[in-house]
Amino acid sequence: MEESTPKKKLSAGLIAAIAAAAVVAAAAGGYFGLCAWVQNNGQLLPGAVAVDDKGETVADLGKFTEEDALSVVSEEMNQRLDSRKLTLLYGEGKRAELSGELMDCSPETVVRMGMSVKQDTPFWKLGALWLGMAQESTDLSLSAAAFTPEGEAEAKRVIQSIADELKIEPVDFTYELGDENVVVTPGTDGQQVNTDALLTAVEEALAQGADELRVEPEVVPGAELSGKALSELIHIEPVPAGVDENGRLTPAVIGRSVNAEEAQALLDAAAPGESVTIPLEYTPPGTSADESMYYKDLLASVTTNMDGVANRSFNVNRAAESCNGKVIQPGEVFSYIGTIGDPSSRNGYKPSTGYQNGETVAMDGGGVCQVSSSLYYCAVYSNLEIVNRACHAFATGYIPNGLDATIYYPSLDFKFRNNTGFPIKIVAYTEGGAWGKLTVQFYGSNPDNIKVETQRYTQSSTGWTTVYQPDETIPQGTTRVKTTPYTGYVVDVYRCVYDAAGNLLSRTFENHSTYAKRDKVILYNPLDSGPWGEGTAQPPAVTDPPVEPTQDPWIPPSQDPWVPPTMDPGVDPTPDLTPTPEPTPTQYVDLPVAEPSQDPNAVNWE
Repeated sequence: MEESTPKKKLSAGLIAAIAAAAVVAAAAGGYFGLCAWVQNNGQLLPGAVAVDDKGETVADLGKFTEEDALSVVSEEMNQRLDSRKLTLLYGEGKRAELSGELMDCSPETVVRMGMSVKQDTPFWKLGALWLGMAQESTDLSLSAAAFTPEGEAEAKRVIQSIADELKIEPVDFTYELGDENVVVTPGTDGQQVNTDALLTAVEEALAQGADELRVEPEVVPGAELSGKALSELIHIEPVPAGVDENGRLTPAVIGRSVNAEEAQALLDAAAPGESVTIPLEYTPPGTSADESMYYKDLLASVTTNMDGVANRSFNVNRAAESCNGKVIQPGEVFSYIGTIGDPSSRNGYKPSTGYQNGETVAMDGGGVCQVSSSLYYCAVYSNLEIVNRACHAFATGYIPNGLDATIYYPSLDFKFRNNTGFPIKIVAYTEGGAWGKLTVQFYGSNPDNIKVETQRYTQSSTGWTTVYQPDETIPQGTTRVKTTPYTGYVVDVYRCVYDAAGNLLSRTFENHSTYAKRDKVILYNPLDSGPWGEGTAQPPAVTDPPVEPTQDPWIPPSQDPWVPPTMDPGVDPTPDLTPTPEPTPTQYVDLPVAEPSQDPNAVNWE
């Protein structure tokens, strides 16, 4: 027989422990089941509250279903939006208003946020929160709102209107080039409104219930103004004249620049908005190995008659010799006084005649203006830039009115600039003695075959009269001419430039010249009769034959002899005396006409 194994009996303590464990397990299972139910019940957790813009509780949404929470939130949000007003402050005391009615609430966002909080809560904690064994507050802001399509369009319209009012275009700095300096005027910054950023800010402000929003435009800077920027802007690299691959002459380019550091220092020292003058630096273009290739073209030529006065002719010749062979490089300014020096006896000139205080008087250097006038004539016909020129007090008689140039040493000089891009050589000489002729010619390069013509208009003329003056030293029955007369003229000159085909390239105002009239003064003995005195019925004989000019001698009926034979003046033989419309002055505009008669100490060489 087999023996049976005796059964063990559980102790009462163990049974109690097992029972307790079963109860705990059952309780735990029930709690976690509750957590699972809370997680998926579609309701907000306790502690979820809707708060207004100030953070105050408006509605307790705890344990609300999503549908019920949406209803409560939507009602509360709509009431708040409709009553909101946002004032946009801009400019100097200007205002614009936008209403919350332009927006639509977004309760889904609020409820979704509450549900999102529940999803992010630890699983084991959900049951405790639901049973109130734990407490957590979740504030759901009622500021969630956005523009309706129509509201956004209206907000954009208002914002764009504000942006247009506040917009200021930036002004870049400007500069004006002179002969020796560049004058720089600083620009100003502009401003503009970032309309996209402002629309977002307005939407947020309305949603959050703000009352005001200040619109601040952004600064739009102008172009950079610095010594370096200016230097780079106006820099020109020097290039010598040369010959291209087709064998044509190419003009020289004069280098131009400013010292960037010096310019920056001047800009820094200037007051805001103040114009600044900065010196220019020029670099000569250099010359080719054979400069003779540049003097093949006769640019202009003029020949004038000398008056037979030996000393005057001597001075004309001496001045011409000083100018003969003078080479003016591209960009260089020719100075007549700088070339001939002081036209006095100390410098080898002889006494002749000139004008002082409206009278013809003896003085050193008389006659040198015949050379300066011839140079001016050639400079005009060579299409050169005139830097400084003044007409004589009276018509000269040796060159056309409007084409003369006087000097007063040392205060008034005649100057022109070589702006052709090629070297220019002056040829000046006299021949034939005191009654001979002065010839001045400019040689250079004219690869484009341009030609210059002048149009001279005598706007008015003032005839002289005879004035008798008593003089006891004059023998009875005779008279003596004390002062020779001059007819006064007002002349306008225009410079016309043509291309090789004869097409007019430009017509510019050259100068306005005013020549004073001078009366003929006759001295008589006061014992004689007539308009010059009493006692005789017939006027006494005039010892000096009277000069009776009746017209501008340089506009004869047939032709103007002062146009070189190779150059067609293109001017009607009888110029129209009706003033032509005054054009805008150009770089060839004359300086104010000097009037020696207004200054008793002024000296004017004939």
